[in-house]
Amino acid sequence: MSMDIPTTLAHWMKMGPGPRVLIRAVNPRMKATGQPLPDDVIPLAYQNTPESRDLIRRGLLPNPWPDQAWLYPPDELWEKEILG
Repeated sequence: MSMDIPTTLAHWMKMGPGPRVLIRAVNPRMKATGQPLPDDVIPLAYQNTPESRDLIRRGLLPNPWPDQAWLYPPDELWEKEILG
């Protein structure tokens, strides 16, 4: 089940996914007009995709949320088990 929860990019970049480890920022929109924006307006480190988590895990991107209560990024084996 997918559910969109509107938030600003600034809020997402500051707070991250919190306890929802695999939540991603999707469908960015221009705040003033509501017009869709390309996904790449979200910096890769903040996308929380399998690719970005792998790059963070390998030290190729900085961890944008080092103070999250959960292990970020999730262990690769754990992530493969969850994502299939």
